[in-house]
Amino acid sequence: MLIEYNFENFKSFKGMNTFSMVGVPSFKEHEPDNIISMEKFKLLKSAVIYGNNASGKSNFTDGIAAMKKLVLNSFRDALLEEDNDSDSERSITVDKFLLSTDSEDQPTHFEIKFLCCKAKFRYGFEILNGQISSEWLYSTQKIKEVPLFVREGKKFSINKSSFGEGENLEKKTRSNVLFLSLVAQLNGKKSSSIIDWFKQLNLISGLMDEGYGGYTLFKLRQDVEFRKWVSLILPTLEISNITVDELEGKSDNKKKQIKFQVSTWHNKYDSQNIIVDSVPFDFASQESEGTKRFIFLLGPIYDTLRNGKILLIDEFDSRLHPHLLQKLTEMFHRTNKFNSQLIYTSHHASLLDKDLFRRDQIWFSEKDQFGISSMYSLADFKSTDVRNTSSFSKNYLKGKYGAISYFDIKDELINELYENV
Repeated sequence: MLIEYNFENFKSFKGMNTFSMVGVPSFKEHEPDNIISMEKFKLLKSAVIYGNNASGKSNFTDGIAAMKKLVLNSFRDALLEEDNDSDSERSITVDKFLLSTDSEDQPTHFEIKFLCCKAKFRYGFEILNGQISSEWLYSTQKIKEVPLFVREGKKFSINKSSFGEGENLEKKTRSNVLFLSLVAQLNGKKSSSIIDWFKQLNLISGLMDEGYGGYTLFKLRQDVEFRKWVSLILPTLEISNITVDELEGKSDNKKKQIKFQVSTWHNKYDSQNIIVDSVPFDFASQESEGTKRFIFLLGPIYDTLRNGKILLIDEFDSRLHPHLLQKLTEMFHRTNKFNSQLIYTSHHASLLDKDLFRRDQIWFSEKDQFGISSMYSLADFKSTDVRNTSSFSKNYLKGKYGAISYFDIKDELINELYENV
């Protein structure tokens, strides 16, 4: 489970920013529906991030995606280097903040806190000039935080009693490879568990359906239980059934290529409004973009809830009605048996509802005049400014919480539009 994420000098974020899934102890609303209580932790089942266009919402999700990619792939990429007989080490590409001279020589910082294997971990690393400049892993099982390893440049400090799996591997670690990834590849028990935790992070974009759409279609063909679950949702879309048939074809290089014919089935009625037949629609060409998006999302949502994963969706509201967004969020609040977490970005102010979210579940991303993004929660506001009786959506649209557009229709704008017409 995700506790906290910290990042610095990444894309539009210059200084240190913290995103937390820890509930504020003094807040009592929506307990226990929106809260996961685990030992000393009071963690949130969901969180939503609002902000103006280009405020940094997608950069936040990109940061988590970049961290996951490096953790899972840095060792593999180094092996590819060896296979190619490369003399020079590959540089790690990371998008730094570019609008300040102060950050030019500063590293990009990633750190994440999470629960795994009955312990709390704090893991992070920094990248400078395309190489790993520092890396660290700490663990807390009771009260005291214990360092498992700390890496500064080429110097390593390894806790032999708590992280013996990392002993004598320092010299095998390249400057472009994460030590955690290398130890896991050599069957380290704790490091492998942490790698598996990163694999539980499901990250998808609301603007590109291909990846998770293909996963959902695969599940519809192969997973009987998933099909049964989806069949209970389809009637809300006025669809009686969905089928996925395998078609065999050939690609341009004449190799066999498997394609799928996806059909949604709709009831056909007679003059007395009695069902007389079921008619197939071509899913790709005859269904609305919103219907396709909704069905595609069912695969990742099902996988996340069934396996206790974390689902992070950028542009969750793309092509979806606010009511669907609300119900999908409520699903994580009401049916969350395995402590899954949902995090998403949105523009739909109608979801800013005290009946759906606690104040500590609502986050904002805002960019200042210098191009610097920052993140903050509705819980950061004084209780006199944000009350349980407040209309969060109205106050947000009025600009009370910031993170909205400064666009205004001025007379000069209108006059210029029709100049010389």
